[in-house]
Amino acid sequence: MTIARVRLTSKTFPRINLLVAILAFLASPATYAVAQTESAPIVATNNIPSLPDAPGLSNGSPANGEYSSSNNEMGNSRGARGAAFDVAEARRSFLATRRDITIYPGQSAPPLSARDKEILGLKQTFTLFTLIGWTTSAGYTQLVNGSPNYGTDSGAFGERLGAAALRNTTQNIFGNVIFAPLFHEDPRYYKMGKGHKGYNRILYAATRALITRADDGHATPNYSLIAGRVVGAALSNTYYPQANRGFGRTAETFGTAMAGAAFGFVVTEFLDEALQIAHLKKPE
Repeated sequence: MTIARVRLTSKTFPRINLLVAILAFLASPATYAVAQTESAPIVATNNIPSLPDAPGLSNGSPANGEYSSSNNEMGNSRGARGAAFDVAEARRSFLATRRDITIYPGQSAPPLSARDKEILGLKQTFTLFTLIGWTTSAGYTQLVNGSPNYGTDSGAFGERLGAAALRNTTQNIFGNVIFAPLFHEDPRYYKMGKGHKGYNRILYAATRALITRADDGHATPNYSLIAGRVVGAALSNTYYPQANRGFGRTAETFGTAMAGAAFGFVVTEFLDEALQIAHLKKPE
């Protein structure tokens, strides 16, 4: 009996070792930072400037108790609505959670230092949410036989899954670990939440791929995310099949990555409601 295997051969990935070495080199400063998390605690602040295109943040209760549900996910017994985002607690955890990377309405959001962004970005690279994203991307392209064009057999799915993992890891490390500190941008998602019309929430969430918050709270083009996707698309030329390389196909990969980022923000915006509908979370 022939056993299906993932065809990650040197012919398919001619420079895979080089890419892995690059990722390891880029991750090393953040790995060192993780070991030093206790040396510089951050104090939460209530001075939260608002974006002109987003709901204002206040020190009161968030709409529909969204933040308290986030606390329940983390097993946090505080349960205080509008409580300050605990950066020190986020830095001590091994992996990033939705509570670390999502700011709910009414929740205080202390500024992140460059090291905090490196730690958060590195931990965010390997989570259940990212694993689902890799699998979904590989599954869809396998179904439609899309880019990267490895074919449609079982081995092709493994290759697509590996390529999705490499591409998204590269995008995240460059975007959140390197470019977010460089461009002084906040990599967290500020949720609009309930109490707003659905199409406004969809539009707001989708445009976060292009617009984000600077460290001072003001709206700014999302240079870090865009630049991370550019680098991720460019590096895909080192492991994608020959048919998916070159300027035109790289531009296509970049466009797909940007669309995926926009979709991911929309999912984040409505995830709590979706979990409630699926009876995986108690309604508020």
